Amino acid sequence: MSAITDRILARLRRRKAYAQCFLDDDGNLTPAARAVMTDLAHFCRVYRSTAIVSPVSRSVDTHASMLAEGRREVWNRVFSILRITDDQILGERQESTDE
Repeated sequence: MSAITDRILARLRRRKAYAQCFLDDDGNLTPAARAVMTDLAHFCRVYRSTAIVSPVSRSVDTHASMLAEGRREVWNRVFSILRITDDQILGERQESTDE
């Protein structure tokens, strides 16, 4: 197999694994997944700024802000993998062979 095919198959397997953990047969979040995603949304500061102000210096704490942004990045990865479809992944193969 080509490197492109290997990457596509790996992405399909990854998406299937995430879907098995989070989605029901209709592609909706399971009740348990909804609880986990709600908790992660809060923990990852999905709906709040990742700029953290130090209570001591009253200025932006860059280390705490980067930690918060890293947490948000994890949320974005899970969310994006769950939203991507097999057709989107397979479409990349077509685009890469057209080049």
